[in-house]
Amino acid sequence: MNNHQKSTFHPLGDFLNPALALLGQGLIKSPIWQKLNFANHPYLCKGLIILMLFPLSVSANNCVVLLYHHFSDTTPKSTSISPKLFEQHLQYLQDNDFQVLKLNTMLERLDNDNLPNKCVVLTADDAYQSIAKNAYPLLKKYQMSMSVFVPTEAIDKKYKAMMSWQQMRDIQGETMQFYNHGTDHSHFLDLDASQIQTQIQQAQKRLNQKLGKRHKILAYPYGEASLTILEQVKKMGYTAFGQHSGVISKASHQQNLPRFPMAAHYAKMPSFKTKVNTLPMPIKAKITHPIFTQNPPTLTLEFSKSLNKHQKANLNCFANGGVTMVWQGSQSVTITAKKPLTHRRSKYNCTLPSKQKGRYHWHSIQWINPNIKE
Repeated sequence: MNNHQKSTFHPLGDFLNPALALLGQGLIKSPIWQKLNFANHPYLCKGLIILMLFPLSVSANNCVVLLYHHFSDTTPKSTSISPKLFEQHLQYLQDNDFQVLKLNTMLERLDNDNLPNKCVVLTADDAYQSIAKNAYPLLKKYQMSMSVFVPTEAIDKKYKAMMSWQQMRDIQGETMQFYNHGTDHSHFLDLDASQIQTQIQQAQKRLNQKLGKRHKILAYPYGEASLTILEQVKKMGYTAFGQHSGVISKASHQQNLPRFPMAAHYAKMPSFKTKVNTLPMPIKAKITHPIFTQNPPTLTLEFSKSLNKHQKANLNCFANGGVTMVWQGSQSVTITAKKPLTHRRSKYNCTLPSKQKGRYHWHSIQWINPNIKE
């Protein structure tokens, strides 16, 4: 049974699986059960058996994290959402009983295996003015929180498009939190290990100085990191986020956590509704090197259990120009784009319908070609 799905209760008797009926009879005949003296209360007895056989629900322990940048109608569409549409996002989350958690709260509850069902976290990169001007009032209105990743040098240089330290101090708290995005938004792949360490440490120092001490949480500029960088960030004690799509679970790499980008057509309500209702892809925990040498690169997915013919037929993967999928048995599939990847960053996205109507398992990888400069 899917972890998110409540059990369907059936009355005992002809409608119950015979094996479960026998189990129920065994419970009734047990000495402990007899002492409870339910003989004169058959319906209560049956109800208790059903509750034991079919638990009401199981905690999902996964969470969808959303990534925003600008909240404006006048900034670049590729990284923007209108305030009007953002309010529709918040209204949908409220109306459909999603639990919007603070980022650090989500990470703590993930570690403790007690994330709620319908868990969502809101994040934004780059600390633009429109976050304070347009997003913050709406978050206050709906009593929801957002975590913002700050490139500290831009704040120190008082760039007009960015919030000031004073603005951040004024709004930080339950509604708004601020975390590490490096100092100057450099591509980490263009830096050596010492430079990356300096970027992270200096940014954390400025955040602590200006806003108070905070958790070691990092978002990679452009979502770019190699396996070597992931290991370096781990040794520095940071949890870190990329910009590839997907759902966070215990199987996720703690230094390469996914977020769904929310901008342009990806932020429209049909897309938004699909993504906040997604589930983790049921695959074995494995980190794929995002820096590719063969073009187009190949992604291998190994599922945690065998897929039947229907499931295999309904696994869909997407890349610019389409993909070729080759199954090895019923638990492993390779996905390769049909055309070479021509951008510095490209994604493969894969979806699989779940047992819950309208909900999809989702997995994504962001491929990076550092030889293409920006």
